Amino acid sequence: MRRGYPSHAGRWQNTGRKWAYRPPANGNRHEIARKEEQAMSSSDALKWLNENFNFVDSVTIIDHSGTIIAKQRFNPRYTDEENAADNQWALGKNLLEVFPGQNFQSSALLAALKTDGVIYRQQEIAWNHLGKKSVTNNLTIPIVCRGQFVGSVQLSRDVTNMGRSGRTVQRAREESSAPAATGARYTLEDIVGQSPEIQEVRRLIQRIANSSSSVLVYGETGTGKELVVSSIHNASYRKDKTFMPINCAALPESILESLLFGTRRGAFTGAEDRVGLIEECSGGTIYLDEINSMPLKLQSKLLRVLDTKTVMALGASKPKEVDIRIVASVNRSPEQLMQNKEMLPDLFYRLNAIHIRVPPLRSRPEDIELLAQHFLDSYNRQLGKQNNGISPEAMELLKTYHWPGNVRELEHTIEAALNLTDGSRELRVEDIPAYFFSPAGASAAGSGGANTRSVPNVPLREAVADYERGLIRQALQEAKGNIDRAAALLQIPRTTLYSRMSKLGLR
Repeated sequence: MRRGYPSHAGRWQNTGRKWAYRPPANGNRHEIARKEEQAMSSSDALKWLNENFNFVDSVTIIDHSGTIIAKQRFNPRYTDEENAADNQWALGKNLLEVFPGQNFQSSALLAALKTDGVIYRQQEIAWNHLGKKSVTNNLTIPIVCRGQFVGSVQLSRDVTNMGRSGRTVQRAREESSAPAATGARYTLEDIVGQSPEIQEVRRLIQRIANSSSSVLVYGETGTGKELVVSSIHNASYRKDKTFMPINCAALPESILESLLFGTRRGAFTGAEDRVGLIEECSGGTIYLDEINSMPLKLQSKLLRVLDTKTVMALGASKPKEVDIRIVASVNRSPEQLMQNKEMLPDLFYRLNAIHIRVPPLRSRPEDIELLAQHFLDSYNRQLGKQNNGISPEAMELLKTYHWPGNVRELEHTIEAALNLTDGSRELRVEDIPAYFFSPAGASAAGSGGANTRSVPNVPLREAVADYERGLIRQALQEAKGNIDRAAALLQIPRTTLYSRMSKLGLR
């Protein structure tokens, strides 16, 4: 390492086969986590660093929770008192506090916490807590200890002041096999499931991807809304342009407004000329998650962007034209949000040119086995496990649970279960987290849990449809697919059952 790096943070060492991080003597031994086919030889790593970085400007290390535990800059450009104070201020703070617009898709440091391999050649744009923009070329490496992701380390070269043409040349020098750094990590192939509901979501994405119309995505927490939005971007003609996800609930109004719309010098005390994200993403897609958390004043400004295809920076005298697709999402029914005055009706009508509802997991139980196996395979790789399946008893428990946290809860349930196993045996009931067997968890199991769950944040007609769908599925399961017998169990005519199945998308 270069001089100036704090001695308490350990050091990097060439082991002859790969680079490994050596912690101080009183710490645990960590190794770089990577797939065998992604591992770089020492000479390849050095060659790549020389060609793409020239030198490393800075190193940042975070722990498993995203807390910055080490941050050091080596370039003389960044050794002034202001930058030294900024580095000191960041230590001990969460990365999202220092860079409030970042998330697990846009930040390689965070993405590495769930990535079985090195993230490299990713040109990353970020705005810090003061609204200052930075553009960096990064080599980001996950760190594991005893099969657990415990943090990540990032080597960065700052290219903020290189200029657009300089960065274009830099990108052109990268290998053609490098993935486009658009920020959109998911495609249609990442949407797992064969239920009629999820197949309809896929078909809808394919139909509307190349439209320029705005999109409103509605789904409960954990259903996979960002996966859907990312798939829309990657299936569109904008796929090679920027995809910028913004969590509106994570940013205060003052920062969100300047980040989205930009500022001009003199707009307020300390304001400088900065391009906003809407203008920066021109040609691409901007994803506004939890848009109902955006103050109504900003919703009104966003409505003008949608209507005029222009953006007006704070302190600017005239608007600028932008070519951007805006996709927004909410996790409660739009009708409820408008009734509670959390969303402007005019903005809803403008965004709702295309509406996609992501179904809750409880309404597509036939996908649970596919999803569970998908997450099992994924975490087997990430945790270095070789578990070869899920026992029938454990799978039955997963299928009858209500899943209030939807697909995200299922994913973390599989992750938690894998952490409790060793060897290559299958997952068993005893590996399932204990809360499944608590009174609250037990009340959520059974026939979809529709009669015991709390009032959902969905319209009554959708809740009733979910409940009816669950009853019909249960009857068909007990009748082993026999329509006449299922109709008898439900005490309705056979023709009525056919009609209800068709209306509910069960045929």
